[in-house]
Amino acid sequence: MILNTPQPTRLPQSERLARVRLARSGQIGPVTFRRLLEQFGSARTALDALPDIARQSGVKRPIVIASRQDTIAEIEAALALSAKPVIWGDPEYPPALAAIEDAPPYFYVLGDAGLLTRPSIGIVGARNASLGGCQFARRLARELAQAGYNVVSGLARGIDGAAHQGALDAVAHGTGTNTGATIAVVAGGVDVIYPREHADLQERITQTGCVISEMPPGLKPQARHFPRRNRIISGLSQGIVVIEAGRNSGSLITARMAAEQGRDVFAVPGAPTDPRAAGPNSLIRDGAVLCDSIDAILNVIGQAPAISQFDAPIHTFNNETRPAPANNTDYNLDAILESLMRDQALENTTNPEDTDKIAANPAQTGGSAQNLSSAPTGGETNDLTQTLFDLLSAAPIAIDSLIRASNLPASTISTLLIELELSGRVERHPGNRVSRIAN
Repeated sequence: MILNTPQPTRLPQSERLARVRLARSGQIGPVTFRRLLEQFGSARTALDALPDIARQSGVKRPIVIASRQDTIAEIEAALALSAKPVIWGDPEYPPALAAIEDAPPYFYVLGDAGLLTRPSIGIVGARNASLGGCQFARRLARELAQAGYNVVSGLARGIDGAAHQGALDAVAHGTGTNTGATIAVVAGGVDVIYPREHADLQERITQTGCVISEMPPGLKPQARHFPRRNRIISGLSQGIVVIEAGRNSGSLITARMAAEQGRDVFAVPGAPTDPRAAGPNSLIRDGAVLCDSIDAILNVIGQAPAISQFDAPIHTFNNETRPAPANNTDYNLDAILESLMRDQALENTTNPEDTDKIAANPAQTGGSAQNLSSAPTGGETNDLTQTLFDLLSAAPIAIDSLIRASNLPASTISTLLIELELSGRVERHPGNRVSRIAN
């Protein structure tokens, strides 16, 4: 017996273009975008009403409507990169992301867009992560992908990069169709490589996973773009795992957003003397689930009540055409003003860490191979000593692992470790291992 499954209503191309124009118009953020669609029924009608809304609202910054020509040029630039636009109302729009209040009106996907509807777990953490933290993130991501979950992260240095690598490891060695992949949510355009040393990683992700962004192609990331990216990471995920994060880090912003979105929050504990453990330890004190293995995640996810947006293959949008308000004046201005203020607050959310303080020192990748001089001299020695120290944590790590992670010669590592020992910052352990000394 063949069941006739009703097909989702597809938006007309003219309405899809209008929705991108509306989203790109000045002062129209994701909350206002949804509010305008609710009140006017279509983006085309909302665009016609914007001039009147701007006059009545008295907003200080003008509402500038994006031109049709510029919008088409942006979409064509994305298509030239093989990036697909997924617009609010498209059947491909992931149900989990559609369920959050400030879901992006549209975004671009480079790679397999079909992955966005599969169960996913987000992994985030410090850029200047320890080697042990990166190793744990990579192992956890590999095991999650092997269990059938996509791994979502932000393609940053440190924990993010290690998580993507772990999922790619699972894909490379997977034999079935149930292996999860990895999804990179970036703060700039999908074609912008950031950080530069992740060029190869980003290319590998697009081959078996996908890279997504709500920013137009070619746009370089700015500090204010990172919190916007973070809400997408948590929005796509059933749960968020935080591994090494400062007390005021962007990773904690992601964890807060995840909790507000009704997602599970997991945190990997660390030594109280390590500043990178302050974030996860505080999350655990506030009720996050202590995560020391994949079992901690699967036990919670498996026991959690079913959440409709994670079970539905598609999100049900109300794409039916509705009568426009008479003369475009019959609308709730107060509600629109409230959404404009909500969007402004989202736009103004920034975090100092998201400016990527270590960009000036690409050596501090926390887990990927680094191109460092094999013969440091003068001031370089101090930089390399700090870089090596950043790779360490209170948990002992094999010196051979430090050599592989730092891409430094064994002789240089030996010299730097002696300096750290003499300064009372590092201690040796049996098995040719070293760790930080707890202060």
